[in-house]
Amino acid sequence: MSLLEKFYVQACRWAGKFSWFKRGQRATDELQENLEFASLEVQAVEVAALAFLAALACATLAAVVFSILMFVGLPLLSLLPITPMPLLAYMFVGWYPKLRAERQRVRGLGEAPMLINYLTMSMKVTPNLERATAFAAENVEGPLGIGLKDALRRTYLRAHAGVGDALSSFAERWGKWCEDLKRSIYLLRSSVSERAEVARLQTLDRALELSLRGARDRMRDFAAWLHLPTLLIYSMGVLLPLVLVAILPVLSVINISVDAPQVFAIYCVVLPLGVYMLSRWALAKRPATFPPPEVPIEASRARALLFAGLLAAALVGVGLLSPIADEIRAILFLWAPTLGIVLYLHLTTARAFKKQGHIERMEREFCDSLVQLGNRISEGRPAEEAFEHVADTARGSELADVFARASANIRLGGMGLRASLFDPERGALRRVPSRMIHSVLRLLVDVIERSTRAAGAAILRTADHLHELKQVELDTRRSLGEVVTSMRSVALFFAPFIAAIAARMQGLLASKTASVGFLSSGAGASPAAFLFVLGLYVMLLTAILMSYAVEIELGDDPLAKRAAIARALPVALGVFTAGAIIGGQMLAAIIG
Repeated sequence: MSLLEKFYVQACRWAGKFSWFKRGQRATDELQENLEFASLEVQAVEVAALAFLAALACATLAAVVFSILMFVGLPLLSLLPITPMPLLAYMFVGWYPKLRAERQRVRGLGEAPMLINYLTMSMKVTPNLERATAFAAENVEGPLGIGLKDALRRTYLRAHAGVGDALSSFAERWGKWCEDLKRSIYLLRSSVSERAEVARLQTLDRALELSLRGARDRMRDFAAWLHLPTLLIYSMGVLLPLVLVAILPVLSVINISVDAPQVFAIYCVVLPLGVYMLSRWALAKRPATFPPPEVPIEASRARALLFAGLLAAALVGVGLLSPIADEIRAILFLWAPTLGIVLYLHLTTARAFKKQGHIERMEREFCDSLVQLGNRISEGRPAEEAFEHVADTARGSELADVFARASANIRLGGMGLRASLFDPERGALRRVPSRMIHSVLRLLVDVIERSTRAAGAAILRTADHLHELKQVELDTRRSLGEVVTSMRSVALFFAPFIAAIAARMQGLLASKTASVGFLSSGAGASPAAFLFVLGLYVMLLTAILMSYAVEIELGDDPLAKRAAIARALPVALGVFTAGAIIGGQMLAAIIG
């Protein structure tokens, strides 16, 4: 449970102690269902009480600010940003369980193909429903894995008549949002009653095919829906800042003076927050896909932070001490935090990201290696000889060393088949943190230890299943490729260049309107300050859009996000710098 969830639960319980708030609120059955689905251990009436209390607290704060503004004599327009706070607080508290439950459901739908794959693989090897369910529950994380573990636990506690009934209950619960998962599970159940082996295998193949087709359809629907939020993000992140540049110098017509703090609040708080919220809204609808390998960051964060801070401080010192123009100094001050952030991300992420890429290449090669392994096992060769053959055939690939070490452990180390792969000290997989490779090989070792002849066919069928899953992942990336490419283009080139031109245009407009009496005090920010603020905006927008593009394409991959931001920030700020220098000269020549 995250810190936000813990705080939310504790706040709801605290608000629930006030009986007056609880009696004055009504809670719906949908809210209680969302709380149970999101595993938030509070009552619906407690959530309603907290929502009312949060709205009341924000309304009190707005009244206090209003009184202060009246006393000081500031314009009441300054109260505008906090006016909707009571409504927003009420909506956030009340909708948080729904948002959390929706996110859990979306993650669960993305895990459906992997869950059905594990169930199908195990059922093809051994037609035992309980064993297959336990295997899938052990290897699938997230909402589906948790739900399957809970179904097994309830079976052991005699809450269900058997594993079949537990799976049916599990399918009915998720079938409200994923019809293909429900149908696939019922096909898996029916395969147990098939007497003919051919019919049983066909039923299992049909179950997996249904799940994969459902995953493809969900991703195609998401790709078609994604154009609207992408257009909104583009409008708010690129077009709106350009419109504001033209408006700021003429705001004095209605007696509004916009100084540097207000410009900073608009461009570095309001607009980035709006773009971020839009991106999170869009990503909340994205069906989850296959999770990336989990690679921990082993680099020293404190050391990386020290080096990054020294670099940024050195650039700031150069900007303060050098006799340069204010605009150039503003650009130098932008490069200081940018290079510091890039250095920090590189020092903390580069090694882990490289290792993650190494593991992903191993997973891509794993299907081909399984085909070779299955063919050798089918010929009746012992496991160590099959491992050695795969290592020789795949020499130069990422998996060759793994199979070579496994063969050496059996031949020279006197280890058994299972220990040669999974021994914590000498096993061939001890440095391969891929859950998929570990789980598949663990299943295949069980088969090989029982029957070598049956193992060959089982390995080949498993390779086919993994190939189909990888094909779904590839189709997913292709369907989202257009949106991802457009977002990267906006983040790296279009938005920084437009922002640089906008900053230069504001300076020229301010200088031109300064001679007009009723426009003379429209924008109080100097051209250098405005350039600096828009540069900060470019940095924030680039980080948000690159994170958005990565999560659309790859899912929630923190290492890939950090690496993408580290590569994108220097490019975006370089475009901004070039646009500020070249664009300023071009505008001066055109406008005069």
